[in-house]
Amino acid sequence: MISDKSRKNITNAALIYVLAMMVEMFIVFLNVGDLIIYLQLVFEVIKIVAIIWLIFGFLNFYGDEKNKLIMVSTILLFIASLFNIVAQALYMLHTTGAIAINPISLIPTHIVEIIAAILMTVGFYQLKTSVDSYATARRNIYKGQMSLPMAFGFLTLSILLNTIIPTETYISYVDGLAVVEEGYEILLWINYFLDMGSLILTVLGFWYLRRAFLVLDKVPDEVFDRIQQQKEAAAQRQQAGGAGLFGRRGGLFGGFTPPPPTQTQTKPDPLDDLLIEEDSTSTKKMFCVKCGLELDEDSAFCAECGEPNPYLKDK
Repeated sequence: MISDKSRKNITNAALIYVLAMMVEMFIVFLNVGDLIIYLQLVFEVIKIVAIIWLIFGFLNFYGDEKNKLIMVSTILLFIASLFNIVAQALYMLHTTGAIAINPISLIPTHIVEIIAAILMTVGFYQLKTSVDSYATARRNIYKGQMSLPMAFGFLTLSILLNTIIPTETYISYVDGLAVVEEGYEILLWINYFLDMGSLILTVLGFWYLRRAFLVLDKVPDEVFDRIQQQKEAAAQRQQAGGAGLFGRRGGLFGGFTPPPPTQTQTKPDPLDDLLIEEDSTSTKKMFCVKCGLELDEDSAFCAECGEPNPYLKDK
């Protein structure tokens, strides 16, 4: 069973990481000049602290569970954090001018970042496998997602691409506007896709991780039973609807299976409720169809509301 201490450390660390990434997305719009570089470094440090906090939560969780996959994830993430710290230190030296900024001098920094991103990818994949086992054991309604492994996989490809072909070699700035050399536009779009994909998947992955550990060991068995019943009912509907090329439910062109025909009941005439026979010898009583007042046999109109007597028309 997961302890409250482990749950709080994991969920709070994931939340801090998500908030740091979301705020970092918008600092590029601040008109702060060169200060933006230092702000980005600050947020990178915050994310490193959040990862270390997450690792501490996983260590507590391993103490609760003795799960080997959790320990493997913890070790890989810890080593990745160390490499990330080294990378940020090298960036700080580049920023302060202690190390010249050029494609050659940035190669060691990029290599360290690539190693960190690869370790993050493998570590979060192991974590995904572990969360899958909790869902299988009916302890969690959330299975592990590939969001975080894919996010850091995209980051690995992005850094690797920038190491092989630095952006400075095909992008120049004229009057503050970026100018891309002819033939390199596709490379710029690939970089943009990898960066945005990594950003979005990281935010979604940490948010999903937070939700998964919030409800771990808190889900009653009735929820799993209801989910299983819904899956079985959906499978029965799909089987009943057919799955041919032009079939109904499950077919190539979709559609739906109409419900089985039901017996229709004729709607009774509302005037039938107003004609009441007391016995076989008594006369039929008449009532106003609008207000319900009993009418005399020869009344052409209702004395209460003035509605015409419909029974006289039938005589």
